[in-house]
Amino acid sequence: MLRILLLLSCVMSAAAAEYTLESGDYSIRFAEELRHTVRSIRYRSFEIGTRTGFYGTVMAPEQGKYIGSGHTEGGVEKVLQWNLLADGKAVEPKDNEVLRAQRFVLEKISQFDNALFRVRIELTPEGFLEQKRFITLAEQKFHLLYVNLFCWNKETTDWFARTAQGAFESGSFRQEKVLWHLEKEIRWTAIYDAGAKKGVLLYYPEIIRGSSRKACYWEVPRAYNKFYMMAAFPIRCAKGWQSPVYSVFLRGFEAPDAKACPAVLEKESARIAGMKFPALPLPENSPAGP
Repeated sequence: MLRILLLLSCVMSAAAAEYTLESGDYSIRFAEELRHTVRSIRYRSFEIGTRTGFYGTVMAPEQGKYIGSGHTEGGVEKVLQWNLLADGKAVEPKDNEVLRAQRFVLEKISQFDNALFRVRIELTPEGFLEQKRFITLAEQKFHLLYVNLFCWNKETTDWFARTAQGAFESGSFRQEKVLWHLEKEIRWTAIYDAGAKKGVLLYYPEIIRGSSRKACYWEVPRAYNKFYMMAAFPIRCAKGWQSPVYSVFLRGFEAPDAKACPAVLEKESARIAGMKFPALPLPENSPAGP
C-alpha cells in the first residue's frame, strides 16, 4: 500500500534526499526535492542522462505556467503518495544511498492543478519502464502536456527514429546553435554518443498522439539534447476526464559507430515489442476508484 506523504508546505526542503537505484547495467539517480523524478541516468558507467534539466512530467494550464518536477511557475506538483519496492520489499532510501536490486518499482500519485496523476517506474536489468495516466478532479485547462522529458548528454552525436507511419529517420547533433529535431509521432527513437559508443532506445508500446512539436529533441549547445514527448489533449477537460496510459521503455545499447546503430535498434525494438507491460490503474484517490 502506498505511503502517504504529508506535505507541510509547497516548497520541499533543500536537504531532501537524492538516491540511486542500480539494476544490471543501469544506475538511475532520483531527487526527492524534484518530486521523486530522475536526476541522471548511467548505462554501463556512462552518464548519458545528465543533471542539466528536469525529467518526469510537466503540464501547463496556461502559457508559461509550468507545473511538475522542478517547475513551479504555474503551481507545485504535490506528491500525495509514494512507494518504492526493491525486489518486492518496501524501502525508504537515505540521502545519497545507492540501492541495488533485480527489480525496483517506484510508484507515486501526484496532483498537478486539478489533474491527479499516477506514475509507475520499473527498473530491471532489461531496462527502464515509465508509465503514467491521470484523471481530472475538476475542470482542467491544458495549454501543454510533456508526458516524457529526458536530458541527454550534450556530447551525444546522433538521433534515430521510427515514425508512427513506419518511416526511418535520423540526424546529427552538431552543438553549433539551438535547434529542434524530429518533431513527429513515433514508435521509437534513440540517441547515440559516438565517443562512448553507447546510446539509449526509447520504445513506445502505444504510439502517443502528439501536439505542437510532438516527439522532438531540443539541441541546446553547452547544456543538453533534451527529448520531449508532447501529447495531444483537449484544451479544456471536464471533471472525471481520463487520459490513456502513457508508457515508454528505455534500453541502453552499444554500437561501434553511427552507421551500425540502425541494425542494432531494429533488433532491440523488435525484442521490446514482444514484451508485456503491466496495466496501470487510475490513481487511488480518484472519483472513479482504482
